[in-house]
Amino acid sequence: MFPNTEMRILRGTGAAINVELGYIPDWAMVVNHTDGDKIHIGFPSMSIIPFTSGSLALVQGDQIKGATSGATARVVQQILDSGTYAGGDAAGWIIIDIETKSGTFQTENVYNNSDSTAGTDDASITVDVTSTIDVDTEVAGATGNAAITAYLGSSASAAKGVTIGSTISEDAKLLMCVFARSGPGVTGQVGANSL
Repeated sequence: MFPNTEMRILRGTGAAINVELGYIPDWAMVVNHTDGDKIHIGFPSMSIIPFTSGSLALVQGDQIKGATSGATARVVQQILDSGTYAGGDAAGWIIIDIETKSGTFQTENVYNNSDSTAGTDDASITVDVTSTIDVDTEVAGATGNAAITAYLGSSASAAKGVTIGSTISEDAKLLMCVFARSGPGVTGQVGANSL
């Protein structure tokens, strides 16, 4: 599933670390190798938005827009959990491509930008979430400083990659990192950075 993988060895700093890869991986894993006590797995290339009151089935490539925030993003997939679109009570998840996201979605209505009746609410959403799983003595969801998120570059560098949250980047700990992306364009490499 992931033909392009890359491994990096980093030193934790106690602060967030931007790892420039030249791409945003579909999957990332960071293991505290010093203590062997924590594994963080993230999916930084996408964001998941729960929805309710859905009245339109979205397809890959559709562009959604927040009615209040004006945020936009390209749809990767929509997963129906319950209800029907015809009944206007469909509920489930909209998965968006993080690289196409502009702005910040909030709890609001969204609509498909290509609708002939633009501005018609096609679903009600709650805030989008980039998923990271924290595995130590128990498995738990992680967000914010405890997450692995997409890094879109800075004004000094256009290189894309991931940000490893400060909670994961424990000071003076050796972090074993594996990044994977499906599709062409990344040659696997093993490298040591920040040692």
